[in-house]
Amino acid sequence: MAIFEKYHPIMSAHYTLDWLTTFTVKEVFALRHDATIAQQSGREVDTDLTATVHYINRSMHLVMSNQALLYGIKDRETNQFLGSFCIWNFDQDLSQAQIRFELLPEVQHQGVMSEVLARMVEFAFVELGLNQLVAELPAPNSALTSLLLANHFEQIAIHDGATQYRLKRES
Repeated sequence: MAIFEKYHPIMSAHYTLDWLTTFTVKEVFALRHDATIAQQSGREVDTDLTATVHYINRSMHLVMSNQALLYGIKDRETNQFLGSFCIWNFDQDLSQAQIRFELLPEVQHQGVMSEVLARMVEFAFVELGLNQLVAELPAPNSALTSLLLANHFEQIAIHDGATQYRLKRES
């Protein structure tokens, strides 16, 4: 697998995915400060801008050390920050990884993540050479479940209230 820092920006038909450092801290904070989004993702809420700065710095450290890919999602027409997409928790032989994604409440249910997820699945399998992606939903979420199932993920496990989904690369 190649050096992660070269994998940006990534574009879909309407969106650009780029490092969080290309967005303002306030934009990222709006996403990280939202309690509902944090609960759906199983993470803590950023209580102040400093927490978001630390998060962005940690994220970029993981990218530069080839441990994760974390992108902000931008609408190319409006340049509006919409959310984030992460590929992380790579297995030892770099054939499997976990994905996590979040969108601001005002852009949910508008097809943004359908387009972004399809593009990032293609990227993970073609560019990164992964054989399998896993997504975990820490809390029940019918919209995210429907999104994953529509993109050919299959439910594989339920543990500690979280549901896991898997997508294998077609041979």
